[in-house]
Amino acid sequence: MKKIPFSLIKYLALLCALVFTAGNLFYNTPNQLTLLILQIIFGIIYINSCIAEFLSQLAKSNLPYERFFYLPFIVITAKLIKLGAFTIACCILFFSNSNLVFLAGLLLIIIVADVIIFALRIKQRVYYISLFANYVLFVQEEEKKVFAVHIKIIEYRYGIFYLQLQNGKVYNIEVDRIEKKQQTAFIEKFVLWVVCNKLHFTNEAKEKLADIIATAI
Repeated sequence: MKKIPFSLIKYLALLCALVFTAGNLFYNTPNQLTLLILQIIFGIIYINSCIAEFLSQLAKSNLPYERFFYLPFIVITAKLIKLGAFTIACCILFFSNSNLVFLAGLLLIIIVADVIIFALRIKQRVYYISLFANYVLFVQEEEKKVFAVHIKIIEYRYGIFYLQLQNGKVYNIEVDRIEKKQQTAFIEKFVLWVVCNKLHFTNEAKEKLADIIATAI
């Protein structure tokens, strides 16, 4: 018998909690105490399913042997904005003088699950950059491959690599957001990657990275 995916379980749990909450809002059924108990039960199921889904995906994924832990400010900022917005909405609903307070419970479930998964992603070091033969792999909230053939030129200033693509897009690599003990190794290996793929640095970048480029050549 095929197992039910954790993703399906978590969405069903959230849907059930939403249905019972809507029932209380519009029809006063179930009563408030019963609804509170149901929300706690479905909340636990939802949070545990989120964790199980993450760990299952992590176990199945082929993580690169060498990866550089990388968590740029833009990811942290986006996460804080999202959690902040949900928290404000949760507080407004919680202090409302109506049954809308129970909607705060649903938001709280989502907030707690999101915080736990974010912490697990950091602990398991699944925010990272990896260098492959012909592309750079960025793994943040989503995966993105930047192929060498699409890169027009590379700038380097203030400790940041700017990968300018042929289509005008720019991808930044903030070296100081890489784990400190890995920063030197990353710069050396990234320069070697650039040389091996016959890409070009700007003149300013060549001056700043002259010693490392000479070693790579």
